[in-house]
Parts: sequence; structure tokens; C-alpha cells
Amino acid sequence: MSAPQQQALKPLAANWNSIDEPQKRKWLAVSKNFGSMTPAEQAKLHSRMSEWAALSPKQRTQARLNFGETTQVPAEEKRATWEAYQALSPEEKRKLAAGAPSRPPGAAPALKPVPATKLATTPNANPPRGGASGTSPAAARAASAPRQIDQKTLLPRKVASAP
Repeated sequence: MSAPQQQALKPLAANWNSIDEPQKRKWLAVSKNFGSMTPAEQAKLHSRMSEWAALSPKQRTQARLNFGETTQVPAEEKRATWEAYQALSPEEKRKLAAGAPSRPPGAAPALKPVPATKLATTPNANPPRGGASGTSPAAARAASAPRQIDQKTLLPRKVASAP
């Protein structure tokens, strides 16, 4: 790397060897404009680089997802929502944060948000009731009764047949 690139990417120096090649290329592209920035812009870029480098891979992925979602929201709507949030008291902000839906632990976030139209629907846990011809009433009751789960195998327990 050249001296100007090293100066531009100084906040990433400690982590540079752990950054993958595509990300290195992106950071090197960012460093090309560094010399033409004002000192205030350079300081802001270094600050954001430091914050980014301090994030865990999971937090970076979440940040990318959040960015992807916000790019789909019109600027005026973002501005109005941000101003409304800023007007909240600290207590209201805490309540809002506490009411946010929690993410399942250990679930891997998607790299790109998936439209709801592409998500699969969950199958109905209970089979449809009523009229399959040729079934006895006892078989119909057994089929419509909720099945117990064997805690050791997590498979449905077999229903005892009626005499």
C-alpha cells in the first residue's frame, strides 16, 4: 500500500490481515478519495472506520441489513421518523426499545432482506377436519386429536389403536 492509502486506512490497520479480499478492495477504493476530503470529512471517515472495525461480524451483517432496508424508505419519511424519535423523552425511547421484537438467538441473519412474498408459509399443524370418505369415526377422532411429542426423539408419539 502507498503512504496515502496507509494514512487513509489507519483505523483498519490492526484488523487489516483479517479482512477478506473483496472488503479490502472496497476500503482501498474509499482511500482514493481521502486526500481530496476536508480535514473534517477525513476525521468523520476515520471515526466511522473505527466504529465499523469495532463491530463483530454479526453486528456488521445486521448493519448491512438495516442499511438495505433504509435505502428502500423515502428520504422525507426517514427524516420525519427520525425527528419524531428525537422528540421522544429518554423514558419513551427506553420503552420503545424494550417493545422491539427480539431476534431469535443463534439465527443467522440474511445477507439481503427477503420480500415477504418469497417466504414460505408454515403448514397447518392440525390436519383439516371433516369428511374423508371411508374413515371410521374413531379414526377421524384420532386424526383430529393433537399428537403428543416424544421428548427424547421429538417425533410424534404413536396413537394407541382402539379395540
